[in-house]
Amino acid sequence: MKRSVLYLDDEAGCVEFFKHTFGVENDVRTAANLSDARRALKERAADIIISNQTLSEISGTDFLCEVAAAHPASYRVLLTDTAHIGEVIHQIHAGTINGFIAKPWTEQSMRRALERTGAAFDLRSKTSQARAATAAKLRKQTVHNAA
Repeated sequence: MKRSVLYLDDEAGCVEFFKHTFGVENDVRTAANLSDARRALKERAADIIISNQTLSEISGTDFLCEVAAAHPASYRVLLTDTAHIGEVIHQIHAGTINGFIAKPWTEQSMRRALERTGAAFDLRSKTSQARAATAAKLRKQTVHNAA
């Protein structure tokens, strides 16, 4: 099953390279600006959302905080150079951002990152489904015991 990925970066070359390189094995949508990214997520949620930290309209951190509130099941990844990592550690610890990828990225480093984030997303989804099934079972037992 293809994972849906939204990639936001205002560098056109990075956007095109990402879509061309990873669009076969993933359901890739790209955005070069904030309004396109918001529109894409309004039309359809994404499993994995990757945003550059340095954008002209908003920081990637602020965008991913916005995404976390609207799409909490998504796996959110920030693209940043190592000089900015200290600025986003709080958001990573808070769970707003689930990971980061250092810029500049290579095809190999991005591929590894997509594999890791995809596995983490799948694990989180399975855990959430198992919790929901357990909660439903407990509710059913509680109702049965009360009767």
